[in-house]
Amino acid sequence: MTAPSPVHLTRLELRHRALALQRRRFWREFSYGAILVLADILTLAIVFSILGMLPLDSLVPGMGVAGEAFVRGLIPQTAIALGRRVTSLLFCLVVTGSYAYTERKAHAGRMAAALLLGLVLPRWVEIWQSALPARWLLLGVVLAAAWVALVFQRQALVEALKPIDPRRLERARTLIVGPADDVRGVVEVEDKVRDSRPTPTFVLSESWPDGTAESMRELYTALAEWDADAIVLVGPVSDAALQAVMIASSSAGASVYATRREAFRQLDEPSFVLRRAEPIAVLSRPALVGSQLVVKRVVDLTGAVIGLIVLSPLLLAASVAVWLTSRGPVLFRQVRVGLGGDPFVMMKFRTMVDDAELQLAELQQANVYSTDPLFKLEKDPRMTPIGVFLRKSSLDELPQLLNVLRGEMSLVGPRPALPSEVRRYQQHHFVRFEVLPGITGPWQVSGRNSITNFEDVVQLESSYIRGWTVWRDLAILARTVPAVFSMKGAF
Repeated sequence: MTAPSPVHLTRLELRHRALALQRRRFWREFSYGAILVLADILTLAIVFSILGMLPLDSLVPGMGVAGEAFVRGLIPQTAIALGRRVTSLLFCLVVTGSYAYTERKAHAGRMAAALLLGLVLPRWVEIWQSALPARWLLLGVVLAAAWVALVFQRQALVEALKPIDPRRLERARTLIVGPADDVRGVVEVEDKVRDSRPTPTFVLSESWPDGTAESMRELYTALAEWDADAIVLVGPVSDAALQAVMIASSSAGASVYATRREAFRQLDEPSFVLRRAEPIAVLSRPALVGSQLVVKRVVDLTGAVIGLIVLSPLLLAASVAVWLTSRGPVLFRQVRVGLGGDPFVMMKFRTMVDDAELQLAELQQANVYSTDPLFKLEKDPRMTPIGVFLRKSSLDELPQLLNVLRGEMSLVGPRPALPSEVRRYQQHHFVRFEVLPGITGPWQVSGRNSITNFEDVVQLESSYIRGWTVWRDLAILARTVPAVFSMKGAF
């Protein structure tokens, strides 16, 4: 029997080390998940304890037949009832995937689904028995209180738990692997934003692994020397090199990641589906299809009608203020580019002097978006005094509810573009026209004009379009309210 070669010995040594890495990952994931679960238990217990302190006896008469049973069933009054409520909601959070650390962007919607499952479903028959408006109002208050508390708690906790985040890649334990030029580019970027510690690297030659055991031994040695628990592949690599890296990472117990290929840098991330047990990559798909279009339109119509009715006093007050404070029409009408590149006339409250369009050319140099296809001035001299307030508070956008009713806009979507802006678009920017433009959207709730890189705007909107759900629309609408009141990034 021949003795094992050095490369096999190195590989066996890496397998022993991999067991330690697996234990480390387990405890990091376990600790992270356990803290989230305990925090949710505490948050729900506090919310229902506070609700239980309200004068519930005064609510009972307005709840109709069996009103006391409905109120007591919805808001627990004893420690045992509170324990049952919290554990049932915890089960619903688990079932809806609210603890999946790789899909955190969906957590707000999943937590809403969990609360609906745990609070509305058990009371479904009681809700419709008597006093419908009062019962739905109380149920809505309870749902909103629990959801808002969970969302804010989760956001704060995720930020606080970054040191043990299961998704976190430690720079000192992450090996950058790829062709020399691509590795050098990554290292230069890392060195600019990190401390002076060297970045672990392994450069692949054009012929690597060239079919020799020595090539694999070099990678095994690099993994061992840097004690790496992750590999990040950069640049183009051959199938043979990719297979060799995967074999080495498996031996070392390291995870393998890959940077986005150049072709996808300004487009969508590919995903995978199974066709006859064979995974194929989905490189592109329509933005919204089938029932999604119907659901979005129903939400838009419902929201626009309710908004026009509820906000009618505010609309009237704003109209009178514009009319009294400056010459010109109350409403400003402007051609914008909508779904599929079709033009439409968008309506806003007029916030500028009547000849603002004629002054545009001489103000181009002060554009905060520089050479990008957007135009905004931080202190636009064309603004009227009341226009400054309307713009900062976003009240000037309210007439666009009429555009929503007409099917030209949506409540949530990309910012409607000017034809002059579209003429400067690059090919990947046209993703914005795959859905209706919106009154609000991911850009507006993420900082509005404080985001001055147009590519960042397109990336936000492209991500929204590709991952659309009705829950995401509702979440953006909910985030719009504090964004408007804060007036952050608005001018």
